[in-house]
Amino acid sequence: MASDGKTPVHEVNERFFGMLGMSRRAGKTVVGTELVCREIAGKRKPDLVVISSFASENTKEKIIAKCGHYGVSFVLVALDGEELSRRLGKTGFTATVAITDPGLAKEIANACTCKGRESPTDGDGSMGNRG
Repeated sequence: MASDGKTPVHEVNERFFGMLGMSRRAGKTVVGTELVCREIAGKRKPDLVVISSFASENTKEKIIAKCGHYGVSFVLVALDGEELSRRLGKTGFTATVAITDPGLAKEIANACTCKGRESPTDGDGSMGNRG
């Protein structure tokens, strides 16, 4: 969990992986912390950022703060970065993935669950959490 202790860690399911794979095949993902940071600060903001709960505290804090500053939705998922990489057809450790399609982002966010909640939808109807 992020060091702020307030960001919930969401579980994922096969639907999450299916939608993530579809997003990747459609060319609607940006993979890797530095590329995701550039995307968040760019003109065309991502619709959702997925952060591995196994990423370093520094990486989680950096991405969560950037998402909060630029108003980008994110989900912190209980998923090892190596599994995330594998599911994206990559090797190594992937800490963050940005989704650049609003429909796919909504489906991916809705495929996450957290204790006490069915999806990471905020009370205002937006997806994810605002750091």
